[in-house]
Amino acid sequence: MRKTIFFVILSLFSCKQQIKKDGEVIASLHGKKLLFEDIASQLPKPGILNKADSLALLQTLVRNWAKNELLVKAAEFNLKEDLLDFEELVIQYRNDLLKHAYIERFVNQNLDTNVSSKEISNYYYKNLSNFELKESIIRAEFTAAPLEAQSVSEAKRWFKSNYYEERYLDWIEVFATDQSTYTDSSWVPLDEFLEDIPLESSNPYSYLKRTPRFTCEDSMMVYFVTVGELRIENSYSPLEYVRERTRKMILNKRRMDLIEKVEENIIINAIEKGDLYIH
Repeated sequence: MRKTIFFVILSLFSCKQQIKKDGEVIASLHGKKLLFEDIASQLPKPGILNKADSLALLQTLVRNWAKNELLVKAAEFNLKEDLLDFEELVIQYRNDLLKHAYIERFVNQNLDTNVSSKEISNYYYKNLSNFELKESIIRAEFTAAPLEAQSVSEAKRWFKSNYYEERYLDWIEVFATDQSTYTDSSWVPLDEFLEDIPLESSNPYSYLKRTPRFTCEDSMMVYFVTVGELRIENSYSPLEYVRERTRKMILNKRRMDLIEKVEENIIINAIEKGDLYIH
């Protein structure tokens, strides 16, 4: 085996200057030929590598080709009893790839990806048990302002009073920072929300439940928090929280229905054409 590989490499050395176009042989092994076109895509454009590096790259490509061929030959010789099983696996693998490619093309060409809000809502309520919450979530908003901002003490009082709401809104419009990351229409995991505000409470859920508007602060910022709604784990997810997930579930069901349809149609067509007889 070593002599055979060495011969291949020597052949490459001797003809490297002449190998320039498709169809030319650069190595041979057990009657099988390696053509220039077989490795052309792995070679850089002329002028990128110097002569020595080009030769080293060609040598590596030829050695890899020879190694692969020799290992396959050795395997065929030493695993004769197992080859039938391998061939059956290869055939099965090819068939599986073909079936998958055909079904994927059929689904891509025929799957209706438009899902209306009514469909999402109907599916959600019919399958409510599939949307049990695995974590507590919250719909809330907060706005942060510098702790040293002018009239911050008054702003805290205005924020908690409906009577002074306009004063608070005028004040926060001036001093709000970019840290305000949530809106009252977005549901987020409760733990994620609590990471963004410096709330000091041994039972955050109870505190948020009984205190819909509050302020909290750290060494730099004061946070004005408004809680819209809370959902505890093991209850059901609100539709807004799982709308996209519901849409994907509907599309997946359509997909499975299409696959079942194409498989059933193949059987029906074969029977109608007389190609399949079920005795």
